Amino acid sequence: MTWQEELQKLDLELASGRISADDYRRRRDEVLSGSASAPAPQQQQQGPFAQPFRWQATPPQQAPNPDATQVVTPGQAPSPDKTQVVNTQQGNDGERTQFVRPVTGPNQQQGGWQSNQPVSAPPPWTTGGDGGFGPMGDPTPGWIAQGPETFDDARERSGKGRVFAIIGVILVLALIGGGVWWFVGKSGSGGGGGGETTQQTTTSKPRPKDDLEIGELGGTKQNQAHIKTYEDVVSEKLLTDEENTVYSTAGASKTRVGLVTLPSGNVVQIITVQATDATAAANAVDALGALQLKFGMKPYSGGTTPAGVTAQQVDVVGDKKGSVRAHYVHKNTIVRVQVVGKDQATISKDFDAVLAAQMTALPVGP
Repeated sequence: MTWQEELQKLDLELASGRISADDYRRRRDEVLSGSASAPAPQQQQQGPFAQPFRWQATPPQQAPNPDATQVVTPGQAPSPDKTQVVNTQQGNDGERTQFVRPVTGPNQQQGGWQSNQPVSAPPPWTTGGDGGFGPMGDPTPGWIAQGPETFDDARERSGKGRVFAIIGVILVLALIGGGVWWFVGKSGSGGGGGGETTQQTTTSKPRPKDDLEIGELGGTKQNQAHIKTYEDVVSEKLLTDEENTVYSTAGASKTRVGLVTLPSGNVVQIITVQATDATAAANAVDALGALQLKFGMKPYSGGTTPAGVTAQQVDVVGDKKGSVRAHYVHKNTIVRVQVVGKDQATISKDFDAVLAAQMTALPVGP
C-alpha cells in the first residue's frame, strides 16, 4: 500500500469516527515521514508547466455504516475557498454523500502538514471549464454583473417604447379625426344628406342700400307694402294730376311709400320713385318745386334747408293744418318728404329730424 492510499484510509477512518483526531494526526505524521524516505515514483519528462490534474477514482472502503460521510482529498482546486460536491462513481448506495475537501497549492501548508500529492486529471463533469456548474462557476458570471443599472436600462428601453407607442396612437387618432371631419363636412355641404350640416361663420359685407329705402323715423308705421309702382300711387290718388304728370315725364317706375304718425301727432309721408336716370330725376325735382309754389306754398323758413333740397311750407291757419314739403335727388331716385300737423313749430321741428333721417338713408347727390 502506498503512502497516498494510507492517507486516504486515515481520512476514511476519521470520517467514519473509528479514530480520534489525535490518532489521525499521529498516524498521518508517521505516514508522511515514511513517505519521505521512500523512492519517488518515476514521472514522465514534462515541460515548465505542472502536470495536468487527473481524476483518480477511488473505490469505496468497507465501512460499518453505509450512510457514513466519505472525505476525499482531490487535486488542486481553482480557488482555496471553493467547495465541490462529487457523486461517487461506485457503490450501490445512492444516499451516500461524498465530501471533497478544498486543497490549496501543492506546497501550501494546510492542517499543519505539507502535501506533495501530484495533480490528477479533472473529473469528467469539469471538462467544460466551468467546474461543472455552468455560468455559476465562472469567476465573474454574467448574472452577478446584472445589477440595478441593468434593470434601469430595461426600464429606460421600456419607457421609450411606451412613449413611441403613445405618439403612434395620437397620430392615428388625429388621422381618424381628420377623416371623420372631412367626410362629415362634405356630406353636410352636399344638400342631399339628412345629417347635421356644418355651419360656417363668414363675415358678410353690408348689403347694398336700396335706392328706394325709407329712413328710420320712429313712431307708428302704417302698412304701405301694397304700393310698389308709381301706377299704384296714381290709383291711390296720393298726389295731384299735375304732379303725376311730372313723375310720368321722368319715367317713374318702382315706388315705395312710408306713412308714419309721430309721437307729436304729426303725420309723415315719404315717397321714393325711381326715374329713368339722374338727369330726369333732377328735372322732375325742379318741376315739382315750381309746382308747389304754384299751389300757394312758400319757401321753407322754419329751419335751414340743406343744399340740393327744395323745400316749401304752408302755415297753420286756425283749424287748417299746415305742412312742410321737400324734394331732392338721390342718384336716379326722386325723394319726397312731407310733414303735416296742427302746430307750426312742432311741424318744423319734426320736419328737420325726418329730413335728416331720410338723407342718412338716401343722401343727396347723383
